[in-house]
Amino acid sequence: MDVVRSLFRALNSGDAAAAAVLYHSDCRTEHVFEGDLEFCEGRERVAQAWVAEFSRREGGLPGGHRFEVTRIAGIETGWGWVRAEWLSVTIARDGGATRAASGYSYFWIEEGLIRRHRSTSREVPLELVRQPRPDSERRYPSRPLVGVGAVILSTDGRVVLVKRRHEPLAGQWSLPGGMLELGESLEAGLAREMLEETALHVDVGPVVEVFDRILLDDEGRVRYHFVLVDYLCTVRGGELASGSDVSDVTWADTQALEGYRLAAKARDVIAKAVDLRSLHLQSRQ
Repeated sequence: MDVVRSLFRALNSGDAAAAAVLYHSDCRTEHVFEGDLEFCEGRERVAQAWVAEFSRREGGLPGGHRFEVTRIAGIETGWGWVRAEWLSVTIARDGGATRAASGYSYFWIEEGLIRRHRSTSREVPLELVRQPRPDSERRYPSRPLVGVGAVILSTDGRVVLVKRRHEPLAGQWSLPGGMLELGESLEAGLAREMLEETALHVDVGPVVEVFDRILLDDEGRVRYHFVLVDYLCTVRGGELASGSDVSDVTWADTQALEGYRLAAKARDVIAKAVDLRSLHLQSRQ
């Protein structure tokens, strides 16, 4: 599934060459491109098709992205098959209309490369509205629940913090995050939660920390049990605003966090994320 994630990253950055190398030399696409290319065969031809696609239309999502991937999963009925579900917004470069679509793609992966790629989509209203999701049963769970969190860092040394509206951290400042939903990938779940809580579109980077949080009631029963995965993230669009499950949101100086009374674990995760970003920047120099 990693090759599929890499493909969507390349497509969102408009890099046809980076996308092409992820296809097998004898690949075949079906209903992926516009115009007469109902079927397209061979890596070189696919590369040309993506170049033509990028020349006709640009991404209309924040940060110039073409796709918002909502799910990537393996298909049980056929080894090597991967299904990706997505929303897409593109804008014609000649001044034509904006197009929004909802769809999915199937990929056959062979030798770590995409051997077959076929897509199905339908146009939808530009105002893409997600249906409200039912609250998961978090208190006294029958098994641990998976949560995702984000350390969203700015270039000037600030981090996004949210004040929780509900338990278990009601009224406290913390890192933004939420619960993973059934069938949702970690990265897609985190991107969704950030948009819902902070109104920010983020690029999800590397994992900073994985840990558990177990809280007991007065009788010693497990009231909450979360397994949390925190990622380093950067903003690619949107304006910071409080959303669901939070009563306030702010950009906080990472060197002046004392007034927010963060949990020790949150402070440690932020420090690790700052160091991780510093190492990443040094490696690019």
